[in-house]
Amino acid sequence: MITVVKAKSQLPGGAVLSATDLVLDPVVASDVPENVLTDPNELIGKTLAAPVAENQMMTLFTTTVARTSAQPGHVIAPLRLGDTAVTALLHPGDVVDIVAADAQGEQPAIVIAAGARVVTVPELPDDRAGPGPEGGLVLIDVDSHTATLLAQAAASATLSIIWR
Repeated sequence: MITVVKAKSQLPGGAVLSATDLVLDPVVASDVPENVLTDPNELIGKTLAAPVAENQMMTLFTTTVARTSAQPGHVIAPLRLGDTAVTALLHPGDVVDIVAADAQGEQPAIVIAAGARVVTVPELPDDRAGPGPEGGLVLIDVDSHTATLLAQAAASATLSIIWR
């Protein structure tokens, strides 16, 4: 037997973990995944990279380092995708190309940003989940110039992504 850290309840992606979110639970050692944590203090204050299920064994891979600043010359920019279903497939750390398509189809689609890193995919409250005219929100790490191009494209085109 080994005592591991588990999620006390279902937790949303982007949640900052506190001691009340975690429990210690003895389990059969052969059932434990690699890199499972045995000390909850290693997780307290960290941000979940994705949702976790109740009783899920925790590893450092379930968390991401919270970004309070961007690399020099980079910014964290909001990206509103036209399809919320595509947004739901994204995860922090994904690297994507961002494509702008003319809603009327008069202009060819073009890549506005290549190699953008997804920082987070904010979860919407239940009353705002699902398809809607506002699309899906993603925060991405890009250089300042690219962020400006994305803002301009968002004003006149539908934005989507392609995974790398």
